[in-house]
Formats: sequence, structure tokens, C-alpha cells
Amino acid sequence: MNTRSLSHVATNDEDTIAALATPPGTSGIAVIRVSGSKAIDFVADFFRGSQDLRTVPSHTIHHGVLVNSDGAMVDDVLASVFRSPHSYTGEDAVELNCHGGNVVPRAVLETVLACGIRHAEPGEFTRRAFLNGKMDLSQSEAVADLIHAQTHHAHEVSIHQLGGSLSTFIGDIRKRLMHCASMLELSLDFAEEGVQLLKREELKKAIFDAMALIKEALGSYRTGRIIRDGIKVVIAGKPNAGKSSLLNALLGMQRAIVTDIPGTTRDYLEESILMQGIVFRFIDTAGLRMTGDMIEKEGMRLSIEQIQTADIILYVIDSEVEVPGKLPAEKTLPMLKQTMNPEAKLLQVWNKIDLVPNVLFVAEETDAVVISARTGEGLNSLKLVLGKIGDQLSSLERDAEVMVTNERHADCLRRSLAALNEACISLDAGRTEEYISYDIRKAMEALGEIIGEVTSDDILNTIFSRFCIGK
Repeated sequence: MNTRSLSHVATNDEDTIAALATPPGTSGIAVIRVSGSKAIDFVADFFRGSQDLRTVPSHTIHHGVLVNSDGAMVDDVLASVFRSPHSYTGEDAVELNCHGGNVVPRAVLETVLACGIRHAEPGEFTRRAFLNGKMDLSQSEAVADLIHAQTHHAHEVSIHQLGGSLSTFIGDIRKRLMHCASMLELSLDFAEEGVQLLKREELKKAIFDAMALIKEALGSYRTGRIIRDGIKVVIAGKPNAGKSSLLNALLGMQRAIVTDIPGTTRDYLEESILMQGIVFRFIDTAGLRMTGDMIEKEGMRLSIEQIQTADIILYVIDSEVEVPGKLPAEKTLPMLKQTMNPEAKLLQVWNKIDLVPNVLFVAEETDAVVISARTGEGLNSLKLVLGKIGDQLSSLERDAEVMVTNERHADCLRRSLAALNEACISLDAGRTEEYISYDIRKAMEALGEIIGEVTSDDILNTIFSRFCIGK
């Protein structure tokens, strides 16, 4: 099924669309982007300059004024003209540079929309670029990642993907698998003669080689996700251990409510901090304890969900309550160890040391830091430890041929790997060519979803809804 035809119907991509392409607010300039088969004609009706925009060459900029339907001047503008197919969307396009602020860009956009142009949906310009073959789906997603990049590493990975590194990698694997499937299917025409166009040993090697490449790409996903989304740090522990106080201390602001009443935090709070060029997503969770309070139980259920997907867990211990020199006697910490991702890093944080001078601690199978969230003592040491862990996590697969940063891509790779594994099972079982070919084509289809060769319209809608309006 060709997704491009599905999306064509769903988004009315024959309409001419427009949107503000720069953030609203006080600024020197703003850009209104217009794209579609009638973009130049529509804008030309309201543009007054030395030349008619209908006759100017592509990739030229023209100074003039924009007027409304009454002929009154709206603003002094620069009109950049891009003719199909040499534009971002692959369609005729005009970008109007006007004065910034809140009033002028809105007035310019209203003037443009009054021409019969429709307001663009989120990501619709990039969606049209995909539909018109200007970029594949993974490159389209890289555009969104580039816009949302918060670090140098995230920017770097997005640029590589936008340049086609993942597309080339996936295309190469699909080409190899296509050759295998084609030879298998062609062999069916010579089944009565017993002719094998591709020996089983060669076929198995080709499948194994493809699987090895997919496994290598999947191996980069944890690092890629961290570079793209940041390191997820869950602050866990018993009630009143100082979890919310620690979050506030790390943020340098009063974000979470802090009281002496146990169980104050019923839901989790999330805030991000950029430290040493790495984004840390700190999540303050409800205290872990036995309780009959249904709301508190729900809070703990949400806490456990967060713990299960954490990259780092800060287990906060109240030094005033727990016996110095010993680990907590109750079952909270062992339970947490069973719940957490085995790859996650567990860090004990002994808090409130200002209330217990010369506190001692023991760390079994973990690292530990001693702090006072109230006074800030030991906070820099904790940040240094987090920085070292973060640097390790974000550098694990930095030299991989491709970096997978997207859960959708990782899921497609997993499904492709599973299909190829089924092909190997069929091969070892001596099954006929059609069984093996079916699994290989299933693997190809999963890979094709990454670059948009085979993708449902629902998936496209989900992907492009993440974009800002105007991109």
C-alpha cells in the first residue's frame, strides 16, 4: 500500500497553505510561509513591488509592500519566491519576511489567508516535502528532532539523519534482502527442474549479515534515545526522605511542595536540567511504603512505572531515620532493585546529613553520595557523579555506523529482526522458498516503515503532529 496516496486524500495536499514559521512575540522580523500550486499567484495579488511575483525567477527576493483587500498597507515586506520543484516542499512557495511582534505578523497572515489560502496544520510543510519526494520519512523526523535538539550531540545526530545516514543504511539492507527474495521467488518457476538460483548456504549468510547490521543499529538505540530525549533520572525512596527537597535543590527553585507530612507527593513531577552538555530529566516520585490510602497507592504505582524505565535512580535515604552505617532494613530497596531496568544505574543518596553529623554509610552493589538538600552540602559532588554517569551513557555507541534515536525506528528494526529469525528457522527446517521469501519480505516491509516506503496514514499523522505549525 502506497502511503503517499493515502496521505494525499487525508491532508488535502492540493490546497495552498500558510502559517507563521517563526515564534510569536517581540522580534526584529517574522516569516510567513506559503506553499501550494497557487502560492505565488495568491501572494502576488496583494504584493506591490517593482516586479510582478508571477514573472520573477525562482530563488529570488523582492522588496515591496503587502496590502489588504481594501488596498491599505499592511506592512513593508521582503518576498522570497521558490518555484516547484526547487523548494522545501517541492511546490511553489513564497516566504514573506515582515516586521516582528504580535500585531504585524498576525495582520500579514490574515491578509494571506483572506486570499483563499488555508492555515497549515502542524508539520504540514514537511509532510508535503515527504509526499513530494524531497525527503524520506526518517529525514522528515530528523527535521523535528533538529528543531527540538537541546544539546550539541542531539544536533549532531539529527544533522546526520537529515543528511540521509539512516536512510542509506536501511536502503542497503533492503537491497540485499530484495535480492534474496527475488532469487527465491524466481526459483519457484524452476521448481520442477530442481534449480536453486541461490544456494541455501549463500542465502543463510546473506540473512545473517542483514541481521548483524540490524542488531548493530539496535545496539545504538539506548545511547541514541538518551542523546535525543535526555537521561531519565528518577528520584525514589520512602516518604519524607527528602526527594522533593532534592529536586528543588537540583533545580535551584521551589518546584515541588515540601512538607513534614508523609505522602505529600501523590503524582510524579518532571523537570529538565542541562548539566555538562547533557539533558537530565529529573522525576520526583511518590514515597514507597505500605499504605491503605488509595490515592497514595496510585501514586506509588506511577512511581514504579517511572522506575522501570529510568536510566539512573537516585534512592534517597533519610540519614536521621535510618541506622548510620547500615542499609535500610525494610524491603523498599530490594524491591526497587527487582523492579528497575537491569541496565539502569542505582545511586544511593544519604540525605539530611546536616541533622546527623559525621554520618557513615555502606553501599552494597551501588554507589552512594552524602548530601543535605536543605543546606546544599554535597550537592556539587552529586552533580559531578551524575555528570560522569551521563557522559558514559551518552557515549556508549557514539561510533556506531548509524544512531537510532527513535522508538518507532527501534520497533521497526525489532520486527524486521524477528522476521529474519523466522526465515532462518524455515531455512533450517527445509521449508520451500515461498515460506522463506514471505518472512524476508515481512522484514523488508518493517524496514520500509522507517523510511516511509510502507507506512499507514495514522502513523504519518502521529509523526507530523509532533511538529510545530509552520514547519
